[in-house]
Amino acid sequence: FYLTRRSSDLSSGINAEYGYDSEGSLLVKNIPPLLQAFFPLKDVTDVEELMATFADSDKVNVKALFNTDREGSISDFLKTLYSQFYKERTQYVKDLHAALVSISSSDKKEYHIQDLCKAFEITDPEKSSKEVNKLLAKVFSLNLEQLSSVGPVDRELLLQRLRSSGLIRSGPKGV
Repeated sequence: FYLTRRSSDLSSGINAEYGYDSEGSLLVKNIPPLLQAFFPLKDVTDVEELMATFADSDKVNVKALFNTDREGSISDFLKTLYSQFYKERTQYVKDLHAALVSISSSDKKEYHIQDLCKAFEITDPEKSSKEVNKLLAKVFSLNLEQLSSVGPVDRELLLQRLRSSGLIRSGPKGV
């Protein structure tokens, strides 16, 4: 009973605090802290860009933000979110490439998997080696045991595979 009651109290508090109503709508003015909570790596400019999609509204239906209409179109909010995602991934790959160049002291035509692991340590220090290995196995369509047998990889092929891999940063940008 206590947990049910406590959960109910918490839910009511969130509803009241953020202006979330029974129809699934939120007051637009209350959305920025929620965006920061859901997307902690987004900077102020990115949050402002997302907020600009609500410019003509006082309230926003949360479900409508993530649904498609009858014609298959998505909301401006979701378009902006996707655009930011692709921009962030592109920058992440550029950061990884820069780290690879700094590790090897030149922009080689080929890189070893070990170099890429070091680049992840520099660029995304919160990503664990286990996560990096899983990601690399996915990027190269291998199982984890086969990763150690991968020879040097062509730079352009590597960067293209990273760009198309669904790569996301785990934590704040490294050094």
